[in-house]
Amino acid sequence: MATEVDMSTLNRKRIGRNFRFIGVIVVLLAGCGGTDGSLETTEATTTQTADATTAGPDTTTETPETTPSGVTETTVNHSELESTNLRLATSPPSFDTITDAYWLQLLEEAGIEVETFEFETSPDTVRAVAAGEGDLVNTSPLAIMQYIEASDGGLQVIAVELLKTDYYLMSTPEVGSLEDLEGQIVGISEPGDLSDSLTRVVLEEAGIDVSSIEFAQIGGTSARVAALADGQIQAGAAHAADGLAAAEEFGLQPLARYVDYVPDYAQRFLAATPEWLEEHPALAQFLVDTLIEAQRWAQEDKDAYIALSEEVVEGLPAEISSDVYDLFADEGFFAVNGGMNMIDPTAQLEQRQGNLSDDLPDRSTWVDPTYVEDYLGRVGEY
Repeated sequence: MATEVDMSTLNRKRIGRNFRFIGVIVVLLAGCGGTDGSLETTEATTTQTADATTAGPDTTTETPETTPSGVTETTVNHSELESTNLRLATSPPSFDTITDAYWLQLLEEAGIEVETFEFETSPDTVRAVAAGEGDLVNTSPLAIMQYIEASDGGLQVIAVELLKTDYYLMSTPEVGSLEDLEGQIVGISEPGDLSDSLTRVVLEEAGIDVSSIEFAQIGGTSARVAALADGQIQAGAAHAADGLAAAEEFGLQPLARYVDYVPDYAQRFLAATPEWLEEHPALAQFLVDTLIEAQRWAQEDKDAYIALSEEVVEGLPAEISSDVYDLFADEGFFAVNGGMNMIDPTAQLEQRQGNLSDDLPDRSTWVDPTYVEDYLGRVGEY
């Protein structure tokens, strides 16, 4: 069994003189709803696919009706699965996770009932699985690797989704360049989160004195955008579609694309506990098969990707949807071959940043490439 870990202590290493918490998350999220044309997300929701009922009123997202084309005939026969029930801890729907929406459709098509727990921040997502509230976690890599380090291997990464980060560093109109951020407030999700870690890398690569910047804990992308629009912070990371839509709606400025400064960093890992994987080898294989199929579908079918995005993300202008999809497809964001080659560069960057120590367990204990290798052996590389 994995070592018991106090998850509340993870990702707190960065708190210091240049960090503070802005306690306005609920107000900001409430102000970022879809009624005014902005993107909608949920702070923490529980949903189920197939015929399952949702837990609690007003906390659900509807399963899109777009019919998936199905997976290749060489994938695992779902009649062999150990279970048709799955609990997935993940983030709310957004334009960069449309492959997840399609993946869930493929699972539903195969008769798998998925209960989805959605969290705004990746550390909260990992904490849910650590507390036994989920079977798998699909979220940003740093929180997963920090938990692996703290628990001496309490999770195993079985696939990668999105090979690059789509973050933009957005700012208020009066900030004209990265240099103007010195002495200003930059919003993040929480210390050690991807929005914190990669923002620091971008600023350091641009030659900015990071110690001069005050980092404020705001919440997820929607909360950071709302704080920018309200003038409470001067800059913050936002996923590409959200950031560009906010630029159009609130006059915010895109200062930098993170991928230009951090080209080799996976945005999402799929991981599960070793115990769950041991008990569900066929189901785990089917999950990886369908996840890769969803990535290939995204790479091949722009129109279908955008059509599905319109069902799960509200208020996104068509031109922005098209432009961001082109960014993903043209620059190799989709993990069409499972993405396991991006694990080492991602871990190494976080070690250089001091978010992971050199004592991270040996890769062989927390990365299991066999599911991706099995798929590629049957289906072939893209």
